[in-house]
Amino acid sequence: MKLYLPDVTLVMIDGTCPELAALSLRDSMAQVDCAAALACSPQDLGVPGTQWIHVPSWNDRLSASAFIWYELPHLVRTGWMLLTSWDAWVIDRTLWSEEFLRYDYVGAPWWYEDGLNVGHGLLRSRRLLQFLTDNKETFPLAHPEDTLLSRGYRPALEQHGFRWAPEPLAARFMFECTRPSPHSRHFMFHDSFNFPLVLSGERLAERVRLMRENPYLRRGNKIAELDGGRRPLILPRLAATA
Repeated sequence: MKLYLPDVTLVMIDGTCPELAALSLRDSMAQVDCAAALACSPQDLGVPGTQWIHVPSWNDRLSASAFIWYELPHLVRTGWMLLTSWDAWVIDRTLWSEEFLRYDYVGAPWWYEDGLNVGHGLLRSRRLLQFLTDNKETFPLAHPEDTLLSRGYRPALEQHGFRWAPEPLAARFMFECTRPSPHSRHFMFHDSFNFPLVLSGERLAERVRLMRENPYLRRGNKIAELDGGRRPLILPRLAATA
């Protein structure tokens, strides 16, 4: 049985990897049933149950971030949005907690020890993004937006009442560059170097083949990271009780 999330909109953000994005979206939708599912891509991804939102083939990450900050608040009607991409999707619906919805920003714990350690937020409240839209001069967008938002603007945004998930709860939500243990479980994940940790057999082989065939990915370092066996850092402190 799929997890029903009535106040969450599933959002696929893709401008470069449509085949991989479609697979990612199907994987998330096999786990969760959200109030709506938006496929934001230059082409229709052809995934049943989604609404296609036509976007440009973004030539830089800042343009994609501008869409998230300034366009999504007008497209999403629920209180929260769950952002996904070709290399980020839901992997274990049983790890969902209603506690996630107490926060405006839930992402992956990083490696910092200064209290500003939850970044790459894939669950965001609509009110947070609407606030950024309404206060562009005070909180201007720059790249990388997750670092800017989580480590640059977070203290000021918390003064306005916005809340970041504590690290242990964020670790339950997702992993990216760190994990509490080699066998920890998570609701979702991000980054293609983690593919071997969440995929196997033909499903992994298909993702790798599509990565190698994609012109955009061949120009970057994603394939080299995957071939080089990059893995998340193990930080046991993330497993501590919040």
